Amino acid sequence: MNILMGDIFDFYELRISCHIKSMNYFADILGYHFPEHDRDKVVEPIRTGYAYVFYNTYHKNFHLTPEHEALCKDARRLHHEHASHHIQAYNNVSEIPDICIYEMIADWSSANFEQMNIIKDKDAISIEEWFDKNMSSLGWTEHQLEIIKNSFEKIAKTTDEETITKIWLPLLEKADL
Repeated sequence: MNILMGDIFDFYELRISCHIKSMNYFADILGYHFPEHDRDKVVEPIRTGYAYVFYNTYHKNFHLTPEHEALCKDARRLHHEHASHHIQAYNNVSEIPDICIYEMIADWSSANFEQMNIIKDKDAISIEEWFDKNMSSLGWTEHQLEIIKNSFEKIAKTTDEETITKIWLPLLEKADL
């Protein structure tokens, strides 16, 4: 299946816009706003790698070649190593400033909502389960764990799924799930 790169990039830019709006919905619940979130995802080679992976996620008939998969893997590594809202940007999670933890939580929440409610990934688990399974034993300080726990609780109590779903509708209209 031949897809024009322009179409892949247009879809990706729409997906990034939806993700950032969704992420800032969760950040707003926590009293923050991150207008510069994921700014590195619009520069190469991160842009192309993520464009392929998200086009593939939302279009069942688009298959990644081994070259695409390698580019996606490299894009993820670069983004995670250099973005302050990813743990890979730090030598130890205990070094992560509070403000970056809030951005992480909003990012995790947006990604989790997308997986569970937009993509409807049958293997997706709640954000709390994901954190407990993958992140809880990484050496967080008690202060950081308190921020994470309180933030998860506040998001759970305050989130309006209908409002967040509306953020993602423009992307769903262009998807083939």
